[in-house]
Amino acid sequence: MRKFLTAVLALLVLSSGVAHAHQPVILLGTDTTAAKGPLLVDGTISFAVRAAFTKAEEKRAFRAQLNQGDALSVQYLIVDKKPERALRISKLPALVITDPTGSKIKVKLNERTKFYEPYGKVNYLYLARYQAVAKSGVYNFVARSKGKAAITIAVGDKEVMGEVLRGNAPAPEPTVSATPTPTPTASATPAGYTMAKVRANNSTASCWSAINGNVYDLTKWINSHPGGSGPIIGLCGTDGSAEFAAKHEGQSKPESRLSGYLLGPLAK
Repeated sequence: MRKFLTAVLALLVLSSGVAHAHQPVILLGTDTTAAKGPLLVDGTISFAVRAAFTKAEEKRAFRAQLNQGDALSVQYLIVDKKPERALRISKLPALVITDPTGSKIKVKLNERTKFYEPYGKVNYLYLARYQAVAKSGVYNFVARSKGKAAITIAVGDKEVMGEVLRGNAPAPEPTVSATPTPTPTASATPAGYTMAKVRANNSTASCWSAINGNVYDLTKWINSHPGGSGPIIGLCGTDGSAEFAAKHEGQSKPESRLSGYLLGPLAK
């Protein structure tokens, strides 16, 4: 019988004051491969996976289940204090994500953004954030140490309690259709999301926008947009195609970042 991990719900609050819940998961010394590590049954739910290393070449690993079209959201954080704060990027654990097809993504540590978590009164540093549209299946996360260090890997962004299992992944239930299962955050018709649904999500708590025929949930981008929160808030509940094109048309980085917030097509 599979054992469930239980954890206390911690509140992580961004600098804007918007609360985000991250369910803690502690990786054990025996979690040396993804198959041995815990499984996040729904990888879109917000988890804070914590790994501590005592020496070089140690591994900690876990898995996350995602559906086709889900938003894969991953952040790499460290506590803003010694010894982690004093470590060079080259001395921090490397994180590699393997998608269900076997393709590997090496997470690049390319930022150093301060982040205060008032629930535990802890200062963190964001070192990397990765966004993508998920493929259906299990994603493997493996962190390999280069010395003594502790890191937090945040996965998902839905503010509800999630299920964590140890052991083999549950067998998928047979389906009668190859149609991808939509994410539970919003229901879409077969034709896509209606403009009425977009207009209903017009606040900083739930910010949707239609851009170039697709619908995006930009709620998480409000606080991480390099140009400030204002331009994103202005897109909430609207068709933002013209505004996005005016600012970012032809720029690969904003378009790539936008793809990580895709919900689905706009209904015709």
